[in-house]
Amino acid sequence: MHVETPFERVIEVTRDILRVQELEPALESVARGIMDLYGWRYITIVAADKPGGDLHRRIMMGWPDELAAERKNELVPRADILDVLKPHFEALENVYFIPAEREFEWTRSLWTGETPKDVPRESADAWHERDCLIFVLPDRSGEMLAYISVDGPVTGKIPSNETLRSIQLFVNLMGLALTNQQAHVAEIEHRKLLESNQSRLRHEATHDALTGLPNRMFFSERLKETYELARAQPERTHAVLFVDLDEFKSINDSLGHIAGDQLLNAVAERMSMAVGPRDFVARIGGDEFALLVCDRDSIEEVEAFVERIQDELVRPMTIENRIVYNTASIGIALVDERTPIDDVLRNADTAMYHAKALGRARHAFFDDHMHLEVARRLSLTSDLRTAIEHEQFTVVFQPIVELASNRIVAFEALVRWFNPATGEIMPGEFIPLAEDVGLVVAIGRFVFVESCRWLAEWRRRAPELDLRMHVNLSVPEVLQPDVDAFVARNLHRFGISGDDMTLEITETAIMREGTVEALERLRETGIRLCIDDFGTGYSSLRYLHQFPLDSIKIDKSFVESVDGVLGSPPIVRMMIQLAQLYDIDVVAEGVETAIQARSLIELECVHAQGFHFYRPMTPDTVSALLEDIAVAV
Repeated sequence: MHVETPFERVIEVTRDILRVQELEPALESVARGIMDLYGWRYITIVAADKPGGDLHRRIMMGWPDELAAERKNELVPRADILDVLKPHFEALENVYFIPAEREFEWTRSLWTGETPKDVPRESADAWHERDCLIFVLPDRSGEMLAYISVDGPVTGKIPSNETLRSIQLFVNLMGLALTNQQAHVAEIEHRKLLESNQSRLRHEATHDALTGLPNRMFFSERLKETYELARAQPERTHAVLFVDLDEFKSINDSLGHIAGDQLLNAVAERMSMAVGPRDFVARIGGDEFALLVCDRDSIEEVEAFVERIQDELVRPMTIENRIVYNTASIGIALVDERTPIDDVLRNADTAMYHAKALGRARHAFFDDHMHLEVARRLSLTSDLRTAIEHEQFTVVFQPIVELASNRIVAFEALVRWFNPATGEIMPGEFIPLAEDVGLVVAIGRFVFVESCRWLAEWRRRAPELDLRMHVNLSVPEVLQPDVDAFVARNLHRFGISGDDMTLEITETAIMREGTVEALERLRETGIRLCIDDFGTGYSSLRYLHQFPLDSIKIDKSFVESVDGVLGSPPIVRMMIQLAQLYDIDVVAEGVETAIQARSLIELECVHAQGFHFYRPMTPDTVSALLEDIAVAV
């Protein structure tokens, strides 16, 4: 039977907080974490909506329903509670323990029993029913923003200072919940049921059995009607939207097919709620949907509607009692008499693939050059095979530095492809294609061998630097049956210790079926493991307890910003605190300014990489740089 670790629970609570927009579920997750991990029977959370706002009882976990109904949401005057929390009661910073023996009276107190305070304790470390333990969360100005009160320890003992410090991490999580709630306020719309007046046979023939949406056949019929409408009203704008879910595969693989079905139903419902009375939504197949957007004033109005659809789909969803996050790529094709009706849906599909190539959560209007892109994709697939056969790939290396000293401590290996016929092709274009056509393993193994080769050379030239290497590992590479043997063979071949090599795998990829077992085999080679793009995953990290984790890389989306400052300090701080608590190294990616570097140092981040320090370099450039460093030393 699996026993949940504190690290697991902290990660789960953090995920809940980052993905829910309502405050109460986030605070309930915090309270449940404290209750489950530390064995308290009663948890009360009092918080303000904003700095300086009134304090109200938000959570009363463990208390009788009648009492909770009476006291929950009541106003707690800040002055009253501050009058109680005297400095001599402060056990740790912002942690107050008021023993039953001290003079303490407050008319709004909640007690777990009727024992008078003058009844002696059973022992010096025994908990008394009239003891009071409060964890305070101050805002930036030092004013109380919220507090957590715990009571009724299962052990019957007064907690140790170590336990108090551990619980303080959940107080910080409460702070993150309050910050997140202030930043993301959204109204919850009432869901409508899909109404249909068609006969049962007609419904079964023209609707998707899972979602209840119209199917491809019904969509084609409605498209014909819209085409005739477009011919009769050329001044009006009509369009077809082809929608593909970006994260369906990862959610389906990690949480199971039932969760995948629930996601499809949730998406179908949200899109049905967003369309206008003359619009039409259908499930075309798999994780693909199509929409007819009818009778708009302009193309700009169609685009505004597309953006609204994307906003609806990006909101967190509860699937299998977990919070998941989804985005969609959308292709748009106009319906007009100049375009044959048989080409409209195909054009929208082509535009969708163009949008997906731009990155997640994008949309694109079809134009004729996209057919050329389809042809380019076919040509690129052929070129990829040639590139592997003729060794057209190269590896560049970006330094990872120690923030305090700017000293290079490691490199990340990055693959590059120069096609003799077309020039340089970016990894963002050919790596996803290589995964799709089954060529990514060959490319990845080339990168790993080259990384081992150069790391051995650089460690020989500059042993005093104790350099390490980071190499990205795709899911197909991890799932190769001989991946551990391949790694061990090349470590031995180049005389490298497993401790000198770190394999990076994305947070979402680690949830794929079979990945954990493969990573456990890799660990037996002595290799180090790192979670790349930490904070961007869409699945639970419930498997992390099954293997030791050496480091995390904070995704650049939390570091970068338009004005050059650190993008998301509260989230970055929380990630660093998590890593420190469990002795895990942290590398911040995408550092481009001195301001970001200084902010990371202030948050006690140890390592970073980015253009502010070094751009990716060829092996010869790295060798020259290391020689310069050796001379300087």
